[in-house]
Amino acid sequence: MRERLLFIVTVAIIVAMVPLAYWFFFERELSVDEQGGYTEQTAPKPEPAPPLAGPEIPAALAVADVKGEVEISHGGGWARAEVGQVVDEKDRIRTGLDGLAVLSKPGVFSIELDSSSEFEVRVLTETANKFLLSKGMLQADVLGEGKTKLEVEAGHVSARTKSGTFRISVDRRGQVFVGSRRGKVEVRGAGKVVKLEAGFSTTAEKGRPPSDPFRVPRNLLLKVSWPSQRVMSRKRLALAGRTEPGARLKINGKLVEVDGRGRFRKVIVLREGSNYVRVEAYDAAWRRKVLKSPRIVIDTKADPFQIQTSPEMWEKRRAKDKGG
Repeated sequence: MRERLLFIVTVAIIVAMVPLAYWFFFERELSVDEQGGYTEQTAPKPEPAPPLAGPEIPAALAVADVKGEVEISHGGGWARAEVGQVVDEKDRIRTGLDGLAVLSKPGVFSIELDSSSEFEVRVLTETANKFLLSKGMLQADVLGEGKTKLEVEAGHVSARTKSGTFRISVDRRGQVFVGSRRGKVEVRGAGKVVKLEAGFSTTAEKGRPPSDPFRVPRNLLLKVSWPSQRVMSRKRLALAGRTEPGARLKINGKLVEVDGRGRFRKVIVLREGSNYVRVEAYDAAWRRKVLKSPRIVIDTKADPFQIQTSPEMWEKRRAKDKGG
């Protein structure tokens, strides 16, 4: 009986020693230190596997910046546009006389909508983006390596690029102007295709094909007839002048209409005291010219001209009449 008990105890001890022996011979690592001894090292724990990457979400087109009056419509009425708003197909955006809006699809393209302009989003995909400019001017900047095509339609003309920067404008008569600043831009209209290199422009009258590419003169024409009087008693001032057809013009930051010959006339209201009027002309070819008026003083509080009389004067007059 005693021998059987001893046997059972021995077997139990051996079984208990198996995990310890496994760790001692297989898991434990030893390294030799500088004195020739052994240092025990523990095997590092395996790092967890990185999480599986999900499908890449394409960047959305959103309002990146607004200045002045900018409104957006999601298919219904108009509301004030806010930075960060997502813009989708069929949405429309319009700017006031002093408005400016920037839309961005990060890493893909950006659009800057000029004052007194309106456009609509037609198509938004990863490879194709189409917009309709119904009035005004916009600037499109396409980034990347030609993976995305951007197209803007204005009147009967469309401009497109896969990697470039261009401006396109349409006036109230339906005349379209397109200018390329970077890359290659293809312009189509009335059955004709024109390809613009950087620094070239084209124009198309309503219903007619775009002109052959041309380089515009460096300087933009701008003339203003300033008032001859520098001190005025009225606040309203009529300004007239001329710029080049197709150019856009602002007086003190607000857009002013220009006719087909580049002429303009606008009545502005000045404030009491000293005034300076700023006139700016710019176009789709990135030309820009600014003129500043001489100092104009408005003084509406000056005393009106009066005739001063006295009783003595009338007495002398009556005495003279009697003596005569």
